[in-house]
Amino acid sequence: MSTPANSISNAHAPPLSWITALGWAGVIPFAAFAATSWASPADALMQPFALGLLSAYAALALSFLGAVHWGVVLARPLRDAPLQRLALLWGVAPSLLALGCLVMPRAWGLLALALVVLLARAMDGLLWPGYARAAQDAGWPDAARWTRLAADWLRLRTRLTAVVVLCLAAGWASAHFRA
Repeated sequence: MSTPANSISNAHAPPLSWITALGWAGVIPFAAFAATSWASPADALMQPFALGLLSAYAALALSFLGAVHWGVVLARPLRDAPLQRLALLWGVAPSLLALGCLVMPRAWGLLALALVVLLARAMDGLLWPGYARAAQDAGWPDAARWTRLAADWLRLRTRLTAVVVLCLAAGWASAHFRA
C-alpha cells in the first residue's frame, strides 16, 4: 500500500498548460493596475488607488511564492535537512519582506517589491533544482517528474517575473514622474 508521500504521480499532476495559463492570468492584475496608474490624469484619486492595489497584489503574490516552498516540504519532507530548513525559512520570508515594502513610501515600496520579486525568482532558482536532486537522491518514484517540474517552473517563473518587475517599475515611474 502506498503512503501519501509516495502516491504523487503524473496522473495527479496538473497539466503544464493549466499551470502556465493560471500563471499568466495572475499577471493580468499587475498589468491592469500599472496601466491604470497612468491612465487618468484628471482623476487625482485613481493613481494612488491603482498603486495601492498594485502594491497589495504584489505582496499577496509574494506570499504565494513563498508558500509554494512550504507546500513542497509538507507534501514530501526532504532528507536534506539544510535544504528543508532553507525552504521553510524562505517560505515565510517573501511575506515579511513584502510587508516591509508596504509600509515604505509608495514609489520606493514599489521598487522594493520589484527587488523582492527578483529575489524570489533567484531563491526558486536555488531551491527547485535542490528539490529535484532530493527526489533523485531519495529514489522517489516520480523523481523524473520533479526534475521536469523544476525546469518548467523556473522557465515560467522567469517569464512571469520579467513582466511583474516591468509592471512594478511602471507603477514606480507613474508615482515618481507623474505625481
